[in-house]
Amino acid sequence: MTQNHDRSLGRREQRRFWLGWSAALVGTLLLVGLITLPPFVSSPLRWEIYGGFSFVCHQIPARSPHIDGVMLAVCHRCYGIYWGLPLAVLAFLLLRPWSGWLGRSARWLVPLSLVPMSIDWGGEVLGLWTNTPWSRLLTGGGFGLVAGVYLARAVIDLVVNRGQQVSLAQEVDV
Repeated sequence: MTQNHDRSLGRREQRRFWLGWSAALVGTLLLVGLITLPPFVSSPLRWEIYGGFSFVCHQIPARSPHIDGVMLAVCHRCYGIYWGLPLAVLAFLLLRPWSGWLGRSARWLVPLSLVPMSIDWGGEVLGLWTNTPWSRLLTGGGFGLVAGVYLARAVIDLVVNRGQQVSLAQEVDV
C-alpha cells in the first residue's frame, strides 16, 4: 500500500507541477495580451487599460511601441520585460534540472539582470549614446527572462505545496 501511495503522490505532485506551470504561462500571456490590446479595442476601454498600466510604466508615446498608430499600454522596455515573462516560463521546463542552483543564485542573478537596463538608461542620461527602441526592448527582455524564471518557480511551488501547511497543522492538532 505504501508503494501505491508513493506512486499516486508522485502523480499528484506532477499534476500540480503542470497546473502551476500552466497557470504561470497563461497568466503571463494574458498580461502580454492585455498590454497589446489597446489598438484593437474602443477608445474608452483603451484608456482604462492605459490607466491600469500607468502605475508601472511612464507610457511616453515616443518611447512606446505602436500598432497602426495606436500606442500599446507600456513602453518598449516594459514590453520587453512583459514578453520575457512567458518566454521564461517556457524556458523553465529546460531549466528544471538547475532549479536548486537558480534558487540559491537569485540574490545575485536578479540584480545582475538589471545591469544591462541600467547601462542602457544611464548612457542615455549621461549623453554617452542614444538608446533605441531595440536596446530598450532587449534589455527589458533580459530582465523579464530572469524575473519570469523566478515567477514560474514561485507559482509552481505555490501550487505543488498547497495544503501542506494545513496538513501539518492538522497533524499537530492546531
